[in-house]
Amino acid sequence: MIAFSGAFAAYSLNKWAKDTLRQTEHLISLVRFLRAQIECFSMSVPKALERAPDDILSGCGFSGEERPKSIGELIDGCRITDEAVIRDMRRFAEDIGKGYREEQLTLCDYCLSLLEAERARIAGQLPLKIKVNSALSLAGAAAVVILLI
Repeated sequence: MIAFSGAFAAYSLNKWAKDTLRQTEHLISLVRFLRAQIECFSMSVPKALERAPDDILSGCGFSGEERPKSIGELIDGCRITDEAVIRDMRRFAEDIGKGYREEQLTLCDYCLSLLEAERARIAGQLPLKIKVNSALSLAGAAAVVILLI
């Protein structure tokens, strides 16, 4: 039972680490979608969010019944697991939709560059994080078994 608990802990921690990367990739897709809507159709952010594909919104972690009306509402409805990504998206949410079209496009490009840098950091750390999570969880379970014997 203890060994199973250690294996389950390793699985859970590794799934969480992979989900962090996947969520960051979906946030990048969302910002790219918003940029395309603003660039091609001069669309406002609330209208663009209405047209956002469900798989992107759910991949970002949004689980609300109604579609978000703003990026801030989207971020508040998500369970974003990386602090740097939360910081970047909150800064983006504060400024998007408050300027001219070219300023919004520049803001989208800047946010994309920040998110892609965070994605690269998370992806670079992922293999090591998976090994450490697995080793510590299984070693912890083995230590408990040894202490109980």
